[in-house]
Amino acid sequence: MSSKGSTAMTMQSDSPPTGAADPAKGRPTFRMFDMVLFSVAAMLLLSQLTVTAAVGPTAIFWTVAIIILFFVPYGLVTSELGSAYPDAGGIYAWVVRAFGNRWGSRVSWWYWLNVGLWVPSVYLMFSGAISSMFFGGHLNFWIQVAITVTLIWINYWVNAHSLKIGTWVSNLGAGITIVVIVALVIAGGIYASANGSATSWTLDTVIPTDALPAFIAALPIVIYNFLGFELMSSASTQMANPQRDVPKTIFIAGVLIGGFYLLATVGMQLILPADEISKTTGLIDALRHGFGDSPIANAVVTILGIGALFCFFASLVPWTIGANLAAAEAAQQGDLPKAFARTHPTRGTPVGAAMLCSIVGTVFTVGYAALFSVTDGAIDALFWNLFAFSSVIFLLPYIVMMLAFAKLRRIDAGRPRPYRVPGGPIMTWLMTWIPVVLLGAAAVFFVWNPYDYSLTVTGSILIGLVVTVAFQEYFCAKSPEWTRQRAIERGEDPTLPAPSQAPNSDLIQS
Repeated sequence: MSSKGSTAMTMQSDSPPTGAADPAKGRPTFRMFDMVLFSVAAMLLLSQLTVTAAVGPTAIFWTVAIIILFFVPYGLVTSELGSAYPDAGGIYAWVVRAFGNRWGSRVSWWYWLNVGLWVPSVYLMFSGAISSMFFGGHLNFWIQVAITVTLIWINYWVNAHSLKIGTWVSNLGAGITIVVIVALVIAGGIYASANGSATSWTLDTVIPTDALPAFIAALPIVIYNFLGFELMSSASTQMANPQRDVPKTIFIAGVLIGGFYLLATVGMQLILPADEISKTTGLIDALRHGFGDSPIANAVVTILGIGALFCFFASLVPWTIGANLAAAEAAQQGDLPKAFARTHPTRGTPVGAAMLCSIVGTVFTVGYAALFSVTDGAIDALFWNLFAFSSVIFLLPYIVMMLAFAKLRRIDAGRPRPYRVPGGPIMTWLMTWIPVVLLGAAAVFFVWNPYDYSLTVTGSILIGLVVTVAFQEYFCAKSPEWTRQRAIERGEDPTLPAPSQAPNSDLIQS
């Protein structure tokens, strides 16, 4: 979604999505196996491996802890919301139902902007991999920035020319991701058997004895790795038995995603100590060190590296298409400026949102690159700055979503819920506030780590957040006017709610 995830942000409707299972008509339902694969493909990203491994051996402890404390409650809550409100808008629609259109405007803005910032951060990793594979890690800083900007605009071209490419690209990328992770584990075993592990594996190193610094370093990264489950949550209405299958899907998907990240973390740390893992070139560096310098090993690493480059691209294509379509939909409703709503006259692609996404990515990449070049920063620092900035914005909708869960439980208690989180009011409170606190802490620690403080990083992210909030609140102030204008353009009476809103008008007043 990072953005790791994006859902189409349309106005809510009580009707199930097109293609929902209808046993009376003999349509097949989603199998639990299908939903597990979907979740793994959506949430397991090669671009996250080095960031997770750089946390150190304690990433193992924190991954298990976050699965229990965060991923399980978050997965159960999104499953209840998705089955009770099978809206095309996902988080956007749930938030609008609970808190009104102003918060819907904020969520639509956050979702789109985080993708605009996530794209250059992944392409910086792409350029770092090229530097490591073909230039010995010594490719000029500004050439890597130029490669990143070029890839941003190639991504725009894909968004503007095709909506069909996302599925096969994403599926192929998921398969290659697993192959690369398995190869990394093999490389770690080869290196450790010949040279010994580069990392000390003891209870003291795996279980954090100096808990607070380890918690601050690990929490944002590990939580980020487990976000995106809402992408399949509405499909619980298409399961044969959601009460039985949803908890199993969450458990199996969580174990697989966490397991793959842990395998990659251990494999990489067998080869390189955590403090030597580059966030941009660490994957290729580990494969090269692990497999050695023989001609066959170099060929294998090159093939795996090219596969990894494809995965970096593949992870972005479907999400940028989804985010830009969502922004275009939100703009058509009046939640974002009309420039976002422009589509290609024949292809129907969201060229307006895609163009603005590429402009935002280019401006922040070049602007932050200039700042970091002045302060003698490296490409790793530039990557982390963009990644952390996008991640903070990415976390915000989930905080509001968890609060929306609690409110909808209260104001719409009679709503049928094909899957319902077990327990009474106390469980609802725990399921809401434990994730909210963890998400809020993760957002803070992405910006400010008191044990690894950088004024350049923290200051530049805070400036970016101030600009983000300024635009966001302007959009919220203008949204009622834009909504009336869009209604008039559609030939509707702007004083009446849209037809899809009418059944729930008591839930969506600002």
